[in-house]
Amino acid sequence: MLLSSAPGKKAGALAVSLSAQTLAVGTLLLIPLLYTDQLPFVQMQIPTFLPAAPPAPLPEHVAQRHTTVRPGNVFVMPTHIPRLNMQPDIIDPAPDVLGRIEAGPILPLGPSVIFTQVIPPPPLPPQVNEPAPNKPITVTSDIQSAKLLRKVIPVYPTFAIIARVSGTVHLIGTIGKDGMIEQVQIVSGPPMLVQAAVEAVRQWVYRPTTLNNKPVEVIAPIDVIFSLSH
Repeated sequence: MLLSSAPGKKAGALAVSLSAQTLAVGTLLLIPLLYTDQLPFVQMQIPTFLPAAPPAPLPEHVAQRHTTVRPGNVFVMPTHIPRLNMQPDIIDPAPDVLGRIEAGPILPLGPSVIFTQVIPPPPLPPQVNEPAPNKPITVTSDIQSAKLLRKVIPVYPTFAIIARVSGTVHLIGTIGKDGMIEQVQIVSGPPMLVQAAVEAVRQWVYRPTTLNNKPVEVIAPIDVIFSLSH
């Protein structure tokens, strides 16, 4: 085809080329017809997500047995609630059971509910207040001095000052329930000072003494001291 100087040769080359191409194409078409062996077929596995199959229906006799509703199994809302009897009969337990039950006899309130009667503890003994003694009680001077509310200082007698007399007058006083001095008894002391001491003590006032929350009379010693400063 490239030889432009020979037109006759161009037509011959074209014919040869067409023949060669036809032979090649025919050979390619005949080869599959002569060799029929096939390659192994590979199937692609693609995962699929499908819904689960519905359960198989129950047999007819089984379905009837499960769907049958017995009258005794039907629950009906009650129209009213009956009141319970809160005073059941008391059943005395057997002697051997009574020794093991310390709370009391058994009170059955139902077929499966058992309560025990709770016995309250015994009441406390009443508090007995001892009566106040009829006679006055005796206490020490220190105890009674702590209850002194009003103390009158005795007047020093003039003639005792002139005579340079001093000392302690010992008395025993009876204090009433109201804390006032009811009686004074002279025990000892300088005679010139006794009267002044008694007159002053009769004006003293004490806090009442109580016994079992009741005021009582008290007998206590009382000392009155007279001293000269110079």
